[in-house]
Amino acid sequence: MNRIKAGKQEGRGAPIEDPQVMQDALQVLFETETEFFIKVEGAATLPYASRVQQLQTGEGRFTLKLVRPLPHEMLSGAPFRMVFAVEDLRFEALISFLGREGYLQYSFNLPTCLFQADRRQHKRYPFRPRENAYAIAQDAGIPGIGVAGPLVNISMGGMALRMDRALRMDDGVRVPVTSALFERGRGFPRFRVQDLPLLHLLEGRAISAHATERGSEVVLGLAFTGMGLEEEAGLARCLAFREKMGRGGQPRSDGAAPARSGRARADEPDPGDPEPAQAPAEITVLLRLRRRTTRVVLVMAEGPVRRGIEEMLRQEGYHRLETVENLEQLHPLCQAGQRRALPGLVLADLALARSGDAEPLAAARIIENRIAEMGDPATAILCEEVDPTLLLGKEARTRFLPYLPGQGGSWVETLDSMLP
Repeated sequence: MNRIKAGKQEGRGAPIEDPQVMQDALQVLFETETEFFIKVEGAATLPYASRVQQLQTGEGRFTLKLVRPLPHEMLSGAPFRMVFAVEDLRFEALISFLGREGYLQYSFNLPTCLFQADRRQHKRYPFRPRENAYAIAQDAGIPGIGVAGPLVNISMGGMALRMDRALRMDDGVRVPVTSALFERGRGFPRFRVQDLPLLHLLEGRAISAHATERGSEVVLGLAFTGMGLEEEAGLARCLAFREKMGRGGQPRSDGAAPARSGRARADEPDPGDPEPAQAPAEITVLLRLRRRTTRVVLVMAEGPVRRGIEEMLRQEGYHRLETVENLEQLHPLCQAGQRRALPGLVLADLALARSGDAEPLAAARIIENRIAEMGDPATAILCEEVDPTLLLGKEARTRFLPYLPGQGGSWVETLDSMLP
């Protein structure tokens, strides 16, 4: 490392051409399995997260393992720019594509020189709290930590959010928010940003770039490592719109997109849910039969909300509907050996397990664990409003629905997708 530090002292713009310095830097990347980015030089595409898989310094080449494949039409000799950090130093270098070595493994020429890298490769667009853009992310650890908070800024290469909450994803319990919570390079297999201009939802993968304390606030910076082509195109449109607004082409007096809550929209199904089985106008005979014959149990205390939900479900054809007031009463209905079929769908009120100022996710985990002990039927958890952390931490068989007995259309679409 001392040799690498010595190579920095000629200045930011001076190339570092010492072969031993470059070899030492790449050796550190190889030994520590540090993830870094490569990007097709001159192309407006997302960077590829990669790790050094093999060093062949005698042959002047190395093999990288990427998190997503390069295009099949990528030609040998195509230039790439790699950007990486070694301790507190940040470098960039040009490398040339040689060919494919195996699944997600590609060989490149070793760089001939290094440059001290600028920290920001993309223009960042700030967001004010009143714009209500909200971000959540889950790390790759076990049991895993989820963070949530307002978006601070975003670019094509990454984003920053103010960490208002940090939760253990297995039980929903809060953990203290500190800058030491996430070290640089920690993986986030899922992030989600809601209510960007012209883009209601953005999802993808990222790694942590920094965690910075600003007074009493902690800002987490994430570098994007992957998202779908549609999401990438949507983000590009969003940022182009912000650029236009910054030049004065604003359709509103405050230049902001229409304000929307950081909470999930009640009348829009979660993009993580399966597609609705059928549009309401195209209900098939088979779907009507599944609604009529599936045993559905509503677990909720007596009151006007429960009565409204019961009425809506029966109007939509869920005729085998039963109601109980708590999870203890649900248990015998899920016992094997009954003459009738076991419940195919359970609707459980989040309020059954929530108390005080406990996080909604903690109550959801209690309900999921209890229902898992009863045979793990498909479950929809009902709540006054869908907190973003619920959507981030949901299990594969769990959905979250708001109390909207008067607007059952989106409810029914979600429930139809869950029918056995």
